[in-house]
Amino acid sequence: MNIKRIAVIDCGTNTFNLLIADISATGMKYILRTKRVVKLGSEGIKDRIIGEKSQGRAIEALTDYKTITEKYKVQRVKIIGTAALRDALNGPELLRKIKKATGFKIQLIDGNQEAIYIYQGVKASQLLDESCHLIMDIGGGSTEFIICNKDKIFWKESFRLGAARLLEEFTPSDPIKKVEIKKINLLLENKLSSLLEACKKYQPQKLIGSSGSFDTFAAIILKNKGEILGRKSNYQFNVSEYKKVHSNLLITTYKDRLRIPGLLRMRADMIVLASLLLTFVLQSTKIKSLYLSKYALKEGVLHH
Repeated sequence: MNIKRIAVIDCGTNTFNLLIADISATGMKYILRTKRVVKLGSEGIKDRIIGEKSQGRAIEALTDYKTITEKYKVQRVKIIGTAALRDALNGPELLRKIKKATGFKIQLIDGNQEAIYIYQGVKASQLLDESCHLIMDIGGGSTEFIICNKDKIFWKESFRLGAARLLEEFTPSDPIKKVEIKKINLLLENKLSSLLEACKKYQPQKLIGSSGSFDTFAAIILKNKGEILGRKSNYQFNVSEYKKVHSNLLITTYKDRLRIPGLLRMRADMIVLASLLLTFVLQSTKIKSLYLSKYALKEGVLHH
């Protein structure tokens, strides 16, 4: 049997994710998943600058991934750059540094292509059927929305409303204040008007969150039950349990959040903004069914 070993690296705003898989005529087998925290937006995402420390973390992560891909005898490496890299004024300079240090050439994709890859990744999780769904992918620099079913995309759009971007724009109090929540919701109402119009038109029945923050929401809920997500490719939320998590996050400080079982340190600063974003969408669209797809962009690139 002819087997090809492929690696996909998703260079996101918060994390760089590596996925290695064997592909053959009979299907796909995942070999390795790992991630590195880089936080490209921590030193100036508002000004479209990637700071020196963030650049260092990016180069260190990709140098590490170069070693891993060689160890696993990967035959082809596909590297995708998203919001922070495509928006940064000094992005081309960082790409040159990465090429010099690792030999890796990063392909920058726009929000439209990012949404297509996310759709293909979620489709691989077996969550989609003939009914209409809304996929939501909360990144650090952008958030993608896709209205679709298992056969096609009806509507898609990428918004510059990532959790890191919102955090830097609003710099909320610790814990966040009600007046700040109101300001954020007003911004979302303004910026997401096209999404709300599309939802009125297509009437999606389920919201599927892909990876990232949704992993965290699921992990918190399951930890409270003494359970873990494990290797499942998807998870169905009890919406009332998610609402309890959201309400609790709004009254926590950063130090409080570090002690919440299931919440990773890397997400403690941005999870409140991500939860406000998800809650706004749920309330505005009246969608009652909420799911997690652990498959997202990198799986979509592989299946593509």
